[in-house]
Amino acid sequence: MTAFHAAFSIALEGRFDDLWPHLAPDERTLAALAVYRNTATKGRIDALEANYPTVVDMVGRDWFRAVAREYVEDEPGQEPVMVAYGEGFPAWLAHFEPARPMSYLPPAARLDRAWTEAHLAEDAPTMTARQAANLGLTLTGAPARLHPSARLFWFDWNAPSLWLAHRDPRAGVELSWRPTPEGLLIHRPGDHVLTHHLSRAQWTFLDAGRRGVSFAAAAMAAQATHPSVDVPALFAELIAFGVFMSPSHQSTPA
Repeated sequence: MTAFHAAFSIALEGRFDDLWPHLAPDERTLAALAVYRNTATKGRIDALEANYPTVVDMVGRDWFRAVAREYVEDEPGQEPVMVAYGEGFPAWLAHFEPARPMSYLPPAARLDRAWTEAHLAEDAPTMTARQAANLGLTLTGAPARLHPSARLFWFDWNAPSLWLAHRDPRAGVELSWRPTPEGLLIHRPGDHVLTHHLSRAQWTFLDAGRRGVSFAAAAMAAQATHPSVDVPALFAELIAFGVFMSPSHQSTPA
């Protein structure tokens, strides 16, 4: 980035001093900067609205865009691709005073962001049941590596159910905020982003894999959480989700 581009970027945040060595500080320049800044701000607000559709649905478009403008002023960002804009929005929203009574908004924003990240994640082949069977006992010592798109969540409240109900409205689904623990997997094993509710044992298995342990260690962690869990059945369910990396990629450098 040149000195001019750096100064111009800062000027869009309302700080013009570094720009004046490059441009004349007259009314025409200031007017042009105002137009450009308004256009850039609108683009970021539009991107934030597109990237957080569930939050928009929960609070309404007018309220969201008003809040988005405040976020853009605080976090203008430098992302050249607007589909990735707004990474810090869930954390920012959690500290935004007018949103405090709506405690379900930050979790919903986190899940919206995870959907975007899964959508943008790199492609990679997933492990199939046949591949797992062919590895036999060798599989127990292999790392339980998750697909690059996999995003795991565990909440003390029913954030996943509420989020899913807003993203895919269906008649008869209760839109209530309850202190019911729930887990969720968001990932994209193929062309489309998928979601799966997770039991505590399933989440524990996948969380262990996320931390780099072997399949055997992940299975023991899940069984420690729920001693009565049927580990082979649980593993078969997770394989069917398409959440593990293919064995052909197990040794590929990160």
